[in-house]
Parts: sequence; structure tokens; C-alpha cells
Amino acid sequence: MLPHLVSRDEYGEILSRMDVLESRMESLERAVAQTRVELREEIREHRRETRIAIDGFRQEMNERFDRMNERFDRMYDRMLVQTRWMIGSLTVIGALVTLLLTIGTFVK
Repeated sequence: MLPHLVSRDEYGEILSRMDVLESRMESLERAVAQTRVELREEIREHRRETRIAIDGFRQEMNERFDRMNERFDRMYDRMLVQTRWMIGSLTVIGALVTLLLTIGTFVK
């Protein structure tokens, strides 16, 4: 197979087209590099915003749990006081019933 010969005009036209393609490729490479930098910055910003949102959510949940713990502590204290009153009332009622039964036994 014989090599295909190209005239000077065709060679020059091919070279000029190659130069155009090369400049377009360089332009595309710069655009891709710039887009890559912008995307990285957007990702960093999104991560920062996400961390801030997560930290805010955690803080809010901690505050809610603290308020719930305070409510449970108050509820426990109230239940303890009510239990003491109930035991005291039952003791007094039991003593009164015993006293009345004793009096009733001697009165007969």
C-alpha cells in the first residue's frame, strides 16, 4: 500500500483545522477546570450548611430532652408527695377504724 500524498494547500487546511480544534479543546479544558473548582466550592458550602443544620437540630433536640427530663423530675416529685399523703391517710384511717372497733368492743 502506497502512502497517500497530500498537497501543501490540503496540509495547511488540515493544520488550520487542527489549530481550531486544539484551541476549542483548550477552551473546553479551561471551562471544565473552572466548573470543577466551582462544584468543589459548592460542595464545601453545602457541607458547611449541612453541618450547621445538623448542629442546630442536635441542639434543639438536646433542649427538648432537657425540658422532658425536667418534666419527668417534677412528675416524680409529685408522685412521691402523693404516695406519702396516701400512705399517711391510710395510716390515719386504719388507726381510726382500729380505735372505733376497740371502742365498739368495750361498749357492748
